[in-house]
Amino acid sequence: MRILVLDSIHGGKVIADHLSAHGHVTDLIDVYRNQEGISPDLARTRVYDLIIAPVHLDPDYSLLQYLRIPVISHHAAVRWLFTDHAVSPVIEITGKQGKSTTAAALASIMPGEGLLHTSAGVVRYPSLEQLGRYSITPASILQVLSERSSDCWLISEVSLGFCGIGTLGILTSFLDYPVAQGKRRALALKTEQAHLVKQVLIPPGGELVHDGCIPVSELVSVSGTRACYQYGDLSGSFVNPLLLLPGYKTPLMLAAGAALLLGYDPAGLSDFSALPGRMEVTKDTGYTIIDNANSGTCHSTTLDAYRYGREIAKNEPVTLIIGQESASVCENFSTHEICASISDINPRDVILIPGDERIMKEEIIQYCANTGITCICANSTEEGIRRAKTLNNTLILLSVKRWK
Repeated sequence: MRILVLDSIHGGKVIADHLSAHGHVTDLIDVYRNQEGISPDLARTRVYDLIIAPVHLDPDYSLLQYLRIPVISHHAAVRWLFTDHAVSPVIEITGKQGKSTTAAALASIMPGEGLLHTSAGVVRYPSLEQLGRYSITPASILQVLSERSSDCWLISEVSLGFCGIGTLGILTSFLDYPVAQGKRRALALKTEQAHLVKQVLIPPGGELVHDGCIPVSELVSVSGTRACYQYGDLSGSFVNPLLLLPGYKTPLMLAAGAALLLGYDPAGLSDFSALPGRMEVTKDTGYTIIDNANSGTCHSTTLDAYRYGREIAKNEPVTLIIGQESASVCENFSTHEICASISDINPRDVILIPGDERIMKEEIIQYCANTGITCICANSTEEGIRRAKTLNNTLILLSVKRWK
């Protein structure tokens, strides 16, 4: 087949390379930067059998309208190319929030050898060897599989839906946001693809029409720091203080539920500890730092970090480091959410990281001035921390959307 692959920077090149290795003739277009592959004008002069496009691409993109041939998504292309059946079980995890935490918690109690693929990188289990870093675009699964050295399990974060290669799918959140120039909704994309997975575990707070849909609340319940679980012959409980945090409660429930569905006892989740960037607490030269800097940072997780910080540091004055380090194709930490976070927390000082051009820096600075809050800007999270340590506020809340 002659195939046109769109979007080189979000997995398109990986897909094109795999298709070429399977004997297909491929062309690649860099739809966002126009820096590699062929030009759209050249593509218009050629004949193709198929287009492969990411789900976040504007459906009115000119070539899609001009060529008028079958189109499949990057997710579907990965399903087509996935032939490594020695990898089992495969757990695909998608959702706006909680993917990395759910994935890491589940990996921590999985038996045998496996690969954990999250936005933080790829880790081999049980050795915990760091194997490099790939994005969580669908095509990255194909790259991650190249790291395996034997039969193993795979737990993989996937952005904007399921590829359908999994033994189990986990939807971590029913939160929604616009994609594809506002013409599609992320949650709809994720739920539409759920039917491709045999079983899908869903969080509290929503419904999914799917014969294999299993609400986690039917398997796991939480009261305070204790989670009780029951499925088939497996039953018991575990205690973990992280269950008090909304950012951990649902992921730990989902990890426990997934373990049960896979036939494993989740009691070991009692030993799971906070991840870097996900409410990790550090003490440094008189300062208490609550680290909420991760790819899922938003208004609600910022407030969770503040409440958690208040439990630890009580009434200490607060410096809020907030913003986003770089641009995102999908959702960003919006100006509205940042201002709402500042309003709800009312810190003594704000250090703004305005790394996405959609963040209206001047508007946020003016908002702080109107409310009597000092606001300065920094170019990175690390610079923000250095500046925070020159202030007299002993509680530092780090709430920056970042992909490091």
